[in-house]
Amino acid sequence: MEKKNSFVLYTDYRRQFDLLTDAELGQLIRAVMDYVETGQPPDLPAGPQMAFAFISAQIDRDMKKYQEVVEKRRAAGSAGGKQKASNAKQNIASVANANTCKQTLHDNDHVNENDIKKKDTKVSKEKSFIPPSVENVREYCQEGGYRVDAECFVDFYASKGWMVGKTKMKDWKAAVRNWARNNRGDGQACKKASAADRYNHGIMKTEVDMDSLERELLGG
Repeated sequence: MEKKNSFVLYTDYRRQFDLLTDAELGQLIRAVMDYVETGQPPDLPAGPQMAFAFISAQIDRDMKKYQEVVEKRRAAGSAGGKQKASNAKQNIASVANANTCKQTLHDNDHVNENDIKKKDTKVSKEKSFIPPSVENVREYCQEGGYRVDAECFVDFYASKGWMVGKTKMKDWKAAVRNWARNNRGDGQACKKASAADRYNHGIMKTEVDMDSLERELLGG
């Protein structure tokens, strides 16, 4: 039994206390404290002894409850300690597995890094081109002083799927400059482009070689 250095003094004891003289009450209190500390019943006169029997019975019940609480806490602490140890082992294993997995991923990333960069670069280039509108071309020509019919330019390359030869156009502004440089805005490019556009829409039956037409338009 774990030693307890305190006890509860209930107000119900007042009835027994009132039956005792001050001297007997002093003997009772001292006997109760000795009992709590040592567990040994005292040798008291009849009056204080009767009161002690009543009080000690309550002290025994309180002590029993106290010991039950102590045992439950001890059991819970032991179980918690075991669980903490188990969790610690599991955490160590998880960290080890995570490090192994991370290293494997790192190795794989290192091996495939160049391939990924190449794919990303290729996709980025493919997605970077956005066909201009007629208004985009017109504004660019006005800013740069290029004599280019914006509608003809857009219609021509739209009919070709914005292809330059067999290659997807990457810089429409460069195409505008080449168009202006090689055709000098004399209207011939517009006529040729319009003919090609009408052919693509089924209006003309005369065969038109789009690649040859483009080379002619761009002075290739």
